[in-house]
Amino acid sequence: LDHRWEVTPLVIDGVMYVSTPTNPNLPDLKATITAISPETGEVLWKWESDRNIHGRGIAWWPGDETHGPRIIFATDKGYLAALDVRTHQLATDFGQNGQVDAYVGVASDVVGESRRDTFTLPNPVAIYKNLIITGARPGEMGPPGPRGDVRAWDVRTGKLVWAFHTVPQPGEANHEGYVGDEWKDRSGANVWSTITIDEENGIVFAPVGDLNGRAQGSELYANSLIALDAQTGALKWHHQVTHKDLWDWDMPTPPILVNFREGGRTIPAVALTGKQSLLFVYDRQTGRPLHDIEERPTPRSDDPADEAWATQPFPVRPGPLARVTMTRDEIPNITPEQNAYCTAFWDENNIQVTGLYGRPLMTRGTLSFPSTLGGPNWGGPSYSPTSDVFIVNVQNMGQFRAAGPVTPMFGGPRPPRRRGPADPNAPITQSGFSYRIDADTVLPCTPTPWGELVAVDISKGEILWRAPLGTIPGLKTDVATGSRNLGGNIQTAGGLVFIGATNDQTFRAFDARTGEIKWSVELDASAHSTPITYLGKDGKQYVVVTGAGGTAVAARRMSDTLNAFVLP
Repeated sequence: LDHRWEVTPLVIDGVMYVSTPTNPNLPDLKATITAISPETGEVLWKWESDRNIHGRGIAWWPGDETHGPRIIFATDKGYLAALDVRTHQLATDFGQNGQVDAYVGVASDVVGESRRDTFTLPNPVAIYKNLIITGARPGEMGPPGPRGDVRAWDVRTGKLVWAFHTVPQPGEANHEGYVGDEWKDRSGANVWSTITIDEENGIVFAPVGDLNGRAQGSELYANSLIALDAQTGALKWHHQVTHKDLWDWDMPTPPILVNFREGGRTIPAVALTGKQSLLFVYDRQTGRPLHDIEERPTPRSDDPADEAWATQPFPVRPGPLARVTMTRDEIPNITPEQNAYCTAFWDENNIQVTGLYGRPLMTRGTLSFPSTLGGPNWGGPSYSPTSDVFIVNVQNMGQFRAAGPVTPMFGGPRPPRRRGPADPNAPITQSGFSYRIDADTVLPCTPTPWGELVAVDISKGEILWRAPLGTIPGLKTDVATGSRNLGGNIQTAGGLVFIGATNDQTFRAFDARTGEIKWSVELDASAHSTPITYLGKDGKQYVVVTGAGGTAVAARRMSDTLNAFVLP
């Protein structure tokens, strides 16, 4: 299957529903929506699509007095579709023959059709009553391009109900954050990750990513958590969690609804983390920070062309979830060759560790934390209302940048690929500051563990435990290395945490109270997805995870497998 098969299945009324994308190498293979027996894996029915279906999941609308249940999903080139569950066909009264062209309305005449191939609705849409709430992924090119508006559509007809401009248009609040015509045909500032709905209070929580190309002003609402009235799209409140994002920290994790205990009362709250590894907690209704946030000066570049904002917001608790600094003495010694290479690389580049929000220097190599992969990345956190514990998987790898001018591009300058300092046959490194043993084994030069699972008491703002997450396949060592990881975790009421995510093809269960590994199993391929758990008609509790492998940070093994396990 396609490398983006990272779906979390749905189980509704005793039936599992799952989407599969196409494979570009197999043109006759069609994308599908498939209904499956959740106890046996038997295929109950399958619908094949003429367009590719995005590989991260689908949404469910239960129907009303005149319409049956519908599965809502996105296809390539920016189309939104509705499948009638009763007929197993597209709902003919939704849009035009079951599909809505979501590219219309966000691409001006100047943009035209030029960016359609890069425009998608990448993650499962959100459902609120009879509304479909969508973000967008307009592509990562500079202007002119399609806008990344958050929009709501009537789930029965496909008609647009409201739109919120994430780049404020003339006459709208915060439009003054853009100078002159900077706002025109501006891409980015889009929600490519997962939107969260507070159904009880009717609030849409949308994590807005970074802007494509820099603007002179505040760049609102890029890199912000925005809270919208779900019925009207009106802005309730917003907080920008990274000012002028030069690090590609583009809000990949979903906002999580949590309970915050303060002075004997419980406040409905929303928690948000991201690649920068900070954890923000807000009152859902008012946006009041429930752990104080300070605007602190951040490391500066000596390049006068650098456009970094002077300060960044830091929650005073619980502090960074992932590593934000290191010293030369902390270079790992997994193998003598790795330690020698990494130490020589450090000395040759005269590395200065700039830490969180660090910027490249003209005269020295710099190492900032986290890297463009995070910290937390796509997939993200879980929360247990019974224990008040928030758990998220993180990565502890830095971003090396060679000495020289700051390249004025989104995401900052790309690190060089280079050989070792002495031996012309030394292994080619990845991101500059890693040692490659072979084609599949790369050891970062940053301290272990390179991947962790981190538990936080939301109300106290305290980190409860950290546990190494993942291994390096084929590497023989007693060191708990952890590994790169991409995917989410879930918690059960019985106190377990289930997570794949790692590059070692392993699915694990941890004790949510201590971080101890209780169980693990090797899969056909790594599970870069979020698992689900459900009670089958046979009274057994199941855990299911998609294990397809093949992502940009994964090992080479790939599969097309849904993996189902039964809890004892």
